Amino acid sequence: MCIITMSTLGGILGMTTAAISSATAASATGISALGVATGAVNALAGLGLAGGALSGIVGGIQSGKAAQAEAEYQANIARQNAKIAEQNATQERQAGLEDARKQRMKTIQTIGEQKVNIAANGAEIGSGTAIDTIEDTATLGELDALNVEYNAEQRALNYEQQANNFSNQANLDILKGQNAAKAGEIKAVSAGLNGLSSSINTFASGGFGSFKKNGNVNSFNRKYKNTYAMGDLV
Repeated sequence: MCIITMSTLGGILGMTTAAISSATAASATGISALGVATGAVNALAGLGLAGGALSGIVGGIQSGKAAQAEAEYQANIARQNAKIAEQNATQERQAGLEDARKQRMKTIQTIGEQKVNIAANGAEIGSGTAIDTIEDTATLGELDALNVEYNAEQRALNYEQQANNFSNQANLDILKGQNAAKAGEIKAVSAGLNGLSSSINTFASGGFGSFKKNGNVNSFNRKYKNTYAMGDLV
């Protein structure tokens, strides 16, 4: 029987080299999902029943990976939306400053026209009603400019809030993907152990006689008696 290593099973599952190395290192000091899955597949292979278990293991991990990939895709979209919202906030502030500048220029133009009219009417520009009129125009014009800047800042803050919300959503999507991948690993381990448990029960209830009749019992004993401690599967 060909022994399936963790590297081989990891390759079947589409895991990266780094992920396989990490799982192998974890198995050396404790238990990893890949190590448990590998042990279950090899034990079942000794009973001639690895196919179904391997299918369950692969299905569990691949479903988790698919869910993680979808979550990461959604996270990327949220990040892009956050970036767009931040750009919109910057543009709103720049537009507000420009509009306020134009408002101030308009006020200066209005004051100039008032001075011309006052002088044309023979009034003294620097005193009395004339100066009050000019000061009022300057004050109201500046208030208009400040109001333009304020409204632009409010729009910018709204965009920044949107950016923050999108960033938070991206973080939640990443966490969701990690949880999905972990759930897939748990499902894979469960599939392998359930298959092993079912096979053991089958042999205990009478299947072992057929196994012995086929001449495989000695091979099974030699290969599996002391081999498959979970930490030894690399």
